[in-house]
Amino acid sequence: MRGSTDLRLGLSMRVVEATGYVEPRDALAQDWSVFLKRVLPNVHWIPVPNIGKDVSELIEYWGLNGFILTGGNNIYDAPIRDETELTMLEYATRNTLPVLGVCRGMQMICHYYNQSPLPCQNPHNHVATIHRVHLTDNFLQWDEDELTVNSFHEQCVGTGDHFRGELKSFAIADDGLVEGVINAEKTLLGIMWHPERENPASDFDEYLIRTFFSR
Repeated sequence: MRGSTDLRLGLSMRVVEATGYVEPRDALAQDWSVFLKRVLPNVHWIPVPNIGKDVSELIEYWGLNGFILTGGNNIYDAPIRDETELTMLEYATRNTLPVLGVCRGMQMICHYYNQSPLPCQNPHNHVATIHRVHLTDNFLQWDEDELTVNSFHEQCVGTGDHFRGELKSFAIADDGLVEGVINAEKTLLGIMWHPERENPASDFDEYLIRTFFSR
C-alpha cells in the first residue's frame, strides 16, 4: 500500500486564452489547492504544464507517481492538452500509477480506452445542475448506494447498458449515462462530478479519493 507521504501528484491544467491578445495559458482552478489540503494534506502535488509528449521527461524528473486529470476544455478543443494528458495516461498505465479523472478527466480516460464522449442528448440534466448518481458497483464498500452530485458537463459518456471496453462503470445517473468508471486494476478512476467545487467536500468524495490514492 502506498503511504500518503510518498505520493507526488501531478495535476493537469486547462488551456485558456488571454483576454485582448493571443497567448494561450495553462490554468488550474484555485479550488484544487483548498480541496487537496483538506483531503490529502500530506501529499505533495504540482501543476503539470501542457507540453505534449515531452511531459514524460518532466514526470520522471519530478518523480511523480500519481496524477489527477482535471476539468475544463472539451476533448479536441485544446490539442496540446489532449496530447499531454494522453501521454500522462500512457506513462501511468505503463508504470501502474494511479490516475483520478475529474469530469473532462474521466472523459479522457474513456477516450484513452476508445469510449469517447459525445454531446449530451439532454444537456439540462448535466449542465450547471445537481442530480442523483447510483453506485452500481460498490467496490469501495460505501454504506449507501445513492449520491447527490454537482454536474457541469456538456459531453457525456455512454450508458450503463452499453458501456464497453476495459473500463467498468460503477456510477450511473438517473438517465442511464455513466458517471463513474474504474479499470480492472483499480489504478484508473474517473468521476463526472467536481469534488473540488464543494466546500466542504462531501464525505463520500473524501473517502473515495483517500481510499483510491492509498491503494
